[in-house]
Amino acid sequence: MTKKKITQVATESLSEANVHYTDYFLDRISRLDRTTLHFFDESGVIITSGNRVYGNSYLGEPAIELQKYTSNANYTLNLLHSRHGVDYYNILRGPSNGMEMLNFFDEALAVDRVDGSPILEHGDCVVMDNCGFPFHHGRVAEPLLRDILQEHGINLLFQPAYSPHLNTCEFCFNQVKCYLKQNTALTGNETEIAIGEAVSKISASNSVGYFRNCGYL
Repeated sequence: MTKKKITQVATESLSEANVHYTDYFLDRISRLDRTTLHFFDESGVIITSGNRVYGNSYLGEPAIELQKYTSNANYTLNLLHSRHGVDYYNILRGPSNGMEMLNFFDEALAVDRVDGSPILEHGDCVVMDNCGFPFHHGRVAEPLLRDILQEHGINLLFQPAYSPHLNTCEFCFNQVKCYLKQNTALTGNETEIAIGEAVSKISASNSVGYFRNCGYL
């Protein structure tokens, strides 16, 4: 026996309704051309000053540090990802919401690739998680997003609840955060530039690997 980190599994993920929807999702996505899949998700990025968390002190006395400066800036990275790489992304100061998601797709639909073709084309499918109100399933945001995508002949498919392993963006975020941790000076001084640099490191070969890890290739 060895000590291991416990993996938490939400009991709701094992509900009959979610199990049925998972079967439906896997069956439907297995019938789609992998080149038409575009995964969307957002991730928060919290930047701190790097002040020490632990210190030395006498027994029975607290460890106190007088800080000259401290910061805690929050950013949100919105990402659209396909097996070819990152299709489109933007960086927000602070948290995201349903309106920001709609703005993101308005912008993404207007962006072309280097060869002049749109990144989102007729017949494509956008896949995102089941984040509730006021985000992906917002009372206003979801129907508006469906209308926006349907005008361009693009389908919208939601993942089963509690299934981040089915979204390739999760692997992208992990790669981004590793880069930010490895480049603390740039991350602390020019956070948005650092996030952009990290996203630019997500290559086509990385993306194929992430699709394979999710079981889509």
